[in-house]
Amino acid sequence: MPRPRSYTYLLGDSSTEASRLRAQARLWDPTAHALFDRLKIRRGTRVLEIGPGAGSLHRELRRRVRGAVDVVEPSAVFAGGVARLAARDGLGDGRLWHEHLADVALPRAHYDVVFARWVFLFLPDPLARVRQLAAALRPGGVLAIEDYQRETLRMIPPPSTWERFLAADRAFFESQGGDASIGARLPALYKQAGLELVDVAPTVKSGHPGSPVWSWLSAYFLGGVIDRLAGLAAFTRADARQLTRDWRAASREPQSLLIGPALIDVVGRKGRGGRL
Repeated sequence: MPRPRSYTYLLGDSSTEASRLRAQARLWDPTAHALFDRLKIRRGTRVLEIGPGAGSLHRELRRRVRGAVDVVEPSAVFAGGVARLAARDGLGDGRLWHEHLADVALPRAHYDVVFARWVFLFLPDPLARVRQLAAALRPGGVLAIEDYQRETLRMIPPPSTWERFLAADRAFFESQGGDASIGARLPALYKQAGLELVDVAPTVKSGHPGSPVWSWLSAYFLGGVIDRLAGLAAFTRADARQLTRDWRAASREPQSLLIGPALIDVVGRKGRGGRL
């Protein structure tokens, strides 16, 4: 059965989701900033960002290049936010493709850096998209993706429903051809696309109740996602109710621990000869 080219962002673009993304960004943006440091993104770097969402890293990229950054963003709400940001900061308008990445005709051999965070886990055909983005790089340019290896997600002590919950979480992303642990597959996809792998760096965050990590994961899963997972894989509605009770009980135990999904930075370079 052929895989779909496009997808619907499973979490939506409501004001509630935008607020969640901003809180998530506060926790994770320093990891991306460290990646930008390693990539030496600076004034004049030609950058394409895929799926900027609420825009915190788009703002940072524009600040570093001291100019416009091109964007692919299928959400009208998030694309509007990018346009408003460009109007406010006076650094110029980048090109904004308001469509799915699979449908965009990107310029060839144009960008020094192409960056995406939390995009590839939703994409139905990740190898095709890596090849598409590699073709848009100038010789010596880099493709930098940050995405999840989901299997590190753990609560300690673990609730009885945890393994079924994880299976349902995977099925949630697979419902449109995505992969919640795409970060682990990206290095092989880069090689298949002809990119030289130059950096693979994991970041795993954990915390007890009241910590930023506990608040981040609790807001996401208890904010309706657990209920949406009910009925997927072997995770039943009764399981969803039980996990919600267990999660709330764990939040009252100071020694409970949540280990988040690993975020993998994967960087690949296009050959100087321009070959893919």
